[in-house]
Amino acid sequence: MAKDVDLIKQKLDLVEFLRGYLNLLPAGKNFKALCPFHQEKTPSFVVSPERGIWHCFGCGEGGDIVKFAMKYENLEFPEALRFLAEKAGVSIGTMNPAEQKEFGILYDLHEKAKDFFRENLIKNKEAMKYLLDRGLKEKTITEFELGYAPGGDSLTVYLINNGFDISDIQRAGLAHKNVRGLYRDRFDSRIIFPIMNHMGRVVAFTGRLLPNPNRKYEVEPPKYLNSPETPIFVKSKILYGLNKSKHAVGQSRTVFMVEGQMDFLMAWQSGVENIVAVSGTGLTPQHLMRLRRLADTVVINFDNDEAGLKALERSLDVFNSFDFHVKVLDLGKYKDAAEAVQSEPEYLTKAAAWAKPAFSRLFQIYFGSGQKTLGIAERKRILRHLLAKISNVRSPVEQNIWLKELAQASGIAESALTAELNDLPKAKEETAEAAVAENTANRQDLIATRLLALAFAKDSYLSLLQERLQWLPAVYQSVLQNPKEKAEIFELRSTFEFSDATEDKLEWEFNELMRNLELEFLKKERSVIQEAMQSEGGNSEAMQKFHDLSKRIDELK
Repeated sequence: MAKDVDLIKQKLDLVEFLRGYLNLLPAGKNFKALCPFHQEKTPSFVVSPERGIWHCFGCGEGGDIVKFAMKYENLEFPEALRFLAEKAGVSIGTMNPAEQKEFGILYDLHEKAKDFFRENLIKNKEAMKYLLDRGLKEKTITEFELGYAPGGDSLTVYLINNGFDISDIQRAGLAHKNVRGLYRDRFDSRIIFPIMNHMGRVVAFTGRLLPNPNRKYEVEPPKYLNSPETPIFVKSKILYGLNKSKHAVGQSRTVFMVEGQMDFLMAWQSGVENIVAVSGTGLTPQHLMRLRRLADTVVINFDNDEAGLKALERSLDVFNSFDFHVKVLDLGKYKDAAEAVQSEPEYLTKAAAWAKPAFSRLFQIYFGSGQKTLGIAERKRILRHLLAKISNVRSPVEQNIWLKELAQASGIAESALTAELNDLPKAKEETAEAAVAENTANRQDLIATRLLALAFAKDSYLSLLQERLQWLPAVYQSVLQNPKEKAEIFELRSTFEFSDATEDKLEWEFNELMRNLELEFLKKERSVIQEAMQSEGGNSEAMQKFHDLSKRIDELK
């Protein structure tokens, strides 16, 4: 496996590879870019072509080309190697036994199960009729590889007959043992929607119960049933259809977001290809982090009912944290996007032109024609609810825009709304910058970190710092003693901090940092002597050393 990694690194230039994802700007012998892993306005993502590594000084992420592929593309290590090998045009070795057990068998199982479901859909006229009656075309059914699960133990037996072990079938979430100790398929009498990762590999399934008025259940099963999470399927990372739509989303910089597979498929076959579906889980930061790299605007198509409203409100807070421009499509008389497109194939495309900003839509819902019938307590509750949403908007200017619009919609003075907004309890904001701030080291560590970065910008500074090694905390001394082994991050920080600095600026900062480093070192030395004098009594030698240190500290201040 190590040989495969080395081969990939030889064939793929890190900078050229990253240009496919980021707008890289020259910074001395290195490059800078806005980090794709957290929101920022000033580039803190630094790339070293010489060392073949990257590091973000805003959020702390870093690594080589494989680590970037894993992080950006949401891939496990073996997947990332295959992904990069394809780009490099090289062949790599097969998985080792442990990796094959962990990942390879699960992929093979899902691929085989998908084929089984597809064959059974072709055989089952009732299931096919259901899909066609819902408005899907045969071409769409084939393209997205829909299937049918007859249930019982049919899939389990099929997979065992094809050489798979029952323990792996269970691990994949395709079968379970019932109370009588018999193995049964997870999906029973269900239309099957394969869920693909963004590489187009089947990692899970959603099963929609096929309506059957003649079938009686002891316990009513859920209408939709999803695969459980497995090593190859993490719900919070996968959006249905993104493997097909990512290029259209990236080209338009706009993404339609719907609630389920049927909405997605109906919209897709009507010509809307910049679209994804949230299915089986709520919208997560991981979803939006992936979409934010592709799009600036989100058009939400949640169902036109109470559940859809709640989904919109939950999503809005997450959208705001990623600085999306959010619009809401009013589906009017239609319950959902699938129904709208089935009646009017071009409905979504046309309706997008008059889609309203999300806050405008919420104000309309809460303070529409029925606002005069609301009591004081209910109006206050709604206003505080909406103000809490506005408080999550990061831009003060945008907050002010929505306060003005809310004042107009509700009939409440803007000044009163502002006062109410300021009285809301402040939620702790979890940002990359906050996370870094929480881990901020003490003053000596901060000085040492900046000094090391500066030292790697100029050899003469490195030599001077090595002469004063004892001033540094032990962890930083080891960097200077083994510069080739441990100095990569400090070299990158040098680019991040000082690539645009003049010689005079560098010299002034180095001298200031050295003065402060000596000052902190001497303060600690004096504290040790002072504690010893207090506990053991001071002798003349200790008192003289304490006096000398105090004098030097005063000179340095």
